[in-house]
Amino acid sequence: MAYQNFKLAIYCPAGFLKNAELAMLEKDLEFFKKHLDISKVYLETHRGADTVPREKMLKIKEFFEEKNIKTSGGITATVVFGNEELDYYRIFNTFCYTNQKHLEKLKEIVQHTASLFDEIILDDFFFTACTCPSCIRAKGNLSWSKFRLNLMTEVSREYVIKPAKSVNPDAKIIIKYPNWIESYQETGYNPQTQAEIFDYTYTGTETRDPAHTQQHLPRYASYSLLRWFENIKPGKNLGGWFDALDCIYNIGSYLEQANLTVFAKAKEITLFAFPYLRNSVFVPALGLQLQQLDEICKHIENPAGIPVYHPFNSHGEDHIYDYLGMTGIPFELTPHFQNSSTVFVTADSAHDTDILNKLKNHLLAGKDVVMTSGFLKAMQGKGIEDLTSVRVTDKKVLTNFFAIKTEVCSFSKYVYGKKEVLMPILEHRTNASWQEIVAISGENNFPVLMKDSFGKGTIYTLTVPENYSDFYNLPAEVLTEIRKVFMKNFDFYIEAGEKIAIFVYTNNTFIIESFLPYRTRVNLHIKDKNKKLIDPLKACELKISMISETENIYEINLEPASYRVLKLEN
Repeated sequence: MAYQNFKLAIYCPAGFLKNAELAMLEKDLEFFKKHLDISKVYLETHRGADTVPREKMLKIKEFFEEKNIKTSGGITATVVFGNEELDYYRIFNTFCYTNQKHLEKLKEIVQHTASLFDEIILDDFFFTACTCPSCIRAKGNLSWSKFRLNLMTEVSREYVIKPAKSVNPDAKIIIKYPNWIESYQETGYNPQTQAEIFDYTYTGTETRDPAHTQQHLPRYASYSLLRWFENIKPGKNLGGWFDALDCIYNIGSYLEQANLTVFAKAKEITLFAFPYLRNSVFVPALGLQLQQLDEICKHIENPAGIPVYHPFNSHGEDHIYDYLGMTGIPFELTPHFQNSSTVFVTADSAHDTDILNKLKNHLLAGKDVVMTSGFLKAMQGKGIEDLTSVRVTDKKVLTNFFAIKTEVCSFSKYVYGKKEVLMPILEHRTNASWQEIVAISGENNFPVLMKDSFGKGTIYTLTVPENYSDFYNLPAEVLTEIRKVFMKNFDFYIEAGEKIAIFVYTNNTFIIESFLPYRTRVNLHIKDKNKKLIDPLKACELKISMISETENIYEINLEPASYRVLKLEN
């Protein structure tokens, strides 16, 4: 049952280990091994008020290693000193990193853990939102973001890496980042510096339910965030970590996290956590899913989506690429500007002060740019006027009526969406910029997708709804036209509604996944009529469903929360 293309680990929290008996661990491990091939356990030494005594940890470590399971250490940087937590509020009781008592405690925990393990992972509580009097004084005139980025870089170096290496020079320290990338700079997470300080990084790929849970993350983030970390420093991100919290009502949402973590090419998967998963319904289902995913990995190479430029320490249109990723556009999130055939820029990208020059050079080279209305707004008055006559106004329009494909003086198709969508009103100069898609309200229409040329390249402006999830309420015909623009340089695109994702790889293989709670049918358009569509898992060629003048079209049926692996061959 051993997985050939990734490793599997389980995280064991300190509070659980502190009270665990070996006989109980033996019984629990039998259940896990019945369904999963476990390569490693992360044994946490400290979390909050719980620290596992050295002798107890040595016995637990020996227990797992006798089972041929590798052991690594774990630390959750939360702390409780008696009633001190009542003195001032800290989210999750994270350390105050301007408090010397807290810093010395962190150093003590790190050295204790490094004396036990050659590999240590920090759970994603290594951040600060502390605003105590000491932090306020230390911040001075800096913004909270700048202060915390500098602070946590220093703490990483002086109170984690140096103490660990002083006790155990061979220790490898991993920093696991949470899934809330838009908030890193506000809480001191600094991948730009920490990726160099720490030996490895790890990615939180937990997404769960985007509407009814605290973090409101589109599920595509389980894929995109891992790709962003891989693109920081290829090969240095060790894996993806997800959990089953708030998934009991929908096991499919739990398994989707596994799918996306593997589709993003994680080298290791960590499950959180041992005590929550033992004797649970999640483990048997996950066991079958991982076997299937391991087989899929034999057929996919490197991800090859459309680059989305998300610079370090940026925010603006939070997770907009994840909402669009759920509408059938394959993305590759990166902290570096990439000169590919098409690049996608959002309000996040505007944090790069040299972004306009990069875009101009990109366009002059004959390549394409798709920019959001949020990026346009952020760049107005800063030179974006050289590229387009489109401007963002402070007005809004509410409509569910759209038109696509300009024909003579009107449009070739008029379509209705599921519900009215509130959109910012963009204005433009007629025939200086061209309308590709418009929203209609009363006797007026408003840009949804605009087109301009600059040098040899083309720049598109995409209007983003005020509620990003309203992309899911646009008509399928509108979504398909948007896909065609993004995927101009791909051999295919899909004709479908919302909540269908595409993952593309360098060996002409791609995966179509449905996030819908019901069956659906996707029309897959292949632009090169000489190419065959293969199902590599079944080793068979699919039959063409329809033929147009320029395309072969295949009907792909998808069950709820399911996917298909497909490959184009000559």
